[in-house]
Amino acid sequence: MSKKEIELTNEQKYCQAQIDDLNQKLATLNFQIDQVKAGLSVFTNLYAEETAKINNNSKEGETKNDNT
Repeated sequence: MSKKEIELTNEQKYCQAQIDDLNQKLATLNFQIDQVKAGLSVFTNLYAEETAKINNNSKEGETKNDNT
């Protein structure tokens, strides 16, 4: 066996499997975080738009009442 071909112990193999699995889970969670952030942004913007509509409608109503 050459110096580059080192046999891993069972414990090292187990640790490597854990590391690989955790890296995959991290990638999956980051993917899900991106989805959640995008969804949150959409609904936050929609909420702001709807609130602005209500405020604009209220101001228009006040202006109409002031002119009558």
